[in-house]
Amino acid sequence: MAENQTSVKEISQEMIDKQLEQQNKFYLSPKEMASYILSGVGDKNWETFNGANSDFYYRTIIGAEAATLSTASVICTFADTFDNAISGPIIDRTRTRWGRVRPFLVLTLPLWLIANFIPWLLPSGLSQIAYLGIFAVLYYIGSIANSFYGPAYSALLFNLTPNVNERNRLIAADTYVDLFGVWIPSFFPFFIDFLPESVARQSIYVGGAVFFIILVIIFRIFGFFSLRERMPLASRQEMNEVSVWKSIKIVAKCQPMWILLIKGFFEIGRGVSSRVQNDFWLNCFGKVSYSSITGLFTGLPSYFVLPLAPKLTKKMGLKNLGALSYGIGGISYIVMWLIGYNPFGESHTVLNLIYITIMLTLAGSFNSVQRYCNTALTGDMYDYVEWKTGIRNEGIMSAAMGYINLIVNQVSTLLSGAMITVLGIRSQYIGGQLVRQTDPVMLRNIWAMFALAIGLGRTIEAIILLFFKVHGKTREKMMHDLAISRASKVVDGGSDEVAEE
Repeated sequence: MAENQTSVKEISQEMIDKQLEQQNKFYLSPKEMASYILSGVGDKNWETFNGANSDFYYRTIIGAEAATLSTASVICTFADTFDNAISGPIIDRTRTRWGRVRPFLVLTLPLWLIANFIPWLLPSGLSQIAYLGIFAVLYYIGSIANSFYGPAYSALLFNLTPNVNERNRLIAADTYVDLFGVWIPSFFPFFIDFLPESVARQSIYVGGAVFFIILVIIFRIFGFFSLRERMPLASRQEMNEVSVWKSIKIVAKCQPMWILLIKGFFEIGRGVSSRVQNDFWLNCFGKVSYSSITGLFTGLPSYFVLPLAPKLTKKMGLKNLGALSYGIGGISYIVMWLIGYNPFGESHTVLNLIYITIMLTLAGSFNSVQRYCNTALTGDMYDYVEWKTGIRNEGIMSAAMGYINLIVNQVSTLLSGAMITVLGIRSQYIGGQLVRQTDPVMLRNIWAMFALAIGLGRTIEAIILLFFKVHGKTREKMMHDLAISRASKVVDGGSDEVAEE
């Protein structure tokens, strides 16, 4: 239990009852819930577009080799250790008129813009040494921005309301809107396949990048001005009593955090799969736009499953729901890989496409629930540390998790880059157009990276989640004890903006 919190004897029952009421009261009006959801629209669309297209663009159109990009990422990871180490404590100890974490939504924009826009303007034909230097610098600039933006935006969600049920409703609503929002980049491949051949495909990719970068800028600024932080925070005096080193030791002992970190490590399966997404659709099926066609159907189950997530959470518990959702996805991908991508023969493209669509729909039917569970479990993790210490350390914890996630991304980049090189996967860009390749060995290798990697990763993640211990009676006791702890702190009730249930 928190050693530094006010003695229970010094807190009246009335204060405790008031705090219990605070934890069950609804704070967020529909307008404010919409504001939070919109604040991340730009970044979510950019992540979808950039994740699906950047690596393919750098390798196929600019001419940077997979090994070069992987090496640049590894260099960035080592260099990024310092700013990740300081970003968490800085965020946790920030106190401004705009809040603790909101300022980082806009302060990080200039560096983010440099890191994400310049790569799309690089010329082709440079040496691999030149590309290595350029990408290493740009990756590091971007990582500095993300070292502060990522933890701040993550913490913002958990500071909007002290009501856990309301928070989970917001998480579910945010995830549900994502189902619509990320459709925008899913239509991008149609421009690649169906715009006139007189338009160079490089220009189409650059145009798409500009569009989605503008969305990021607009919605980050909107989020800064429209959101409000409400969670009770430790005073400056209390923060000074808990040194940065002590906070780091506290975080290092957090078992729920390590479970989420280990689970997150096996996201390398998804990372490896995403690196060859365009290669798969171009070379195995002939058109990049087929990914958009299948995407129109594969996301449909989420519209029906995700609204049930908060109710399933109360019935099953978060960790069980998360393990189930990852398990279904992992097994489905493995079965799909075993069957193959063309079970009806190479000449029956339509039947194979229908089959792939059905299997991807089954494999991804719980993707939105996975995202919901990940975010909600992170909230339970933050509450767990406050329960044990009396201090909220979202900044340090988010920075630690962000750094591990960065390492995971670099491992998946390095691994997939090595696999792409060793397996001889190379798409062709000739005369301004993408050209399909038909080497059966290369196609089988692409298929294994596309399906088997993510299947194994999802299955392992399901098993690891079963060890997350903030669950059942432990979680119930945690929330009751937190009410006592928070009763001694000043709580901004925000009565003028409280929404009725």
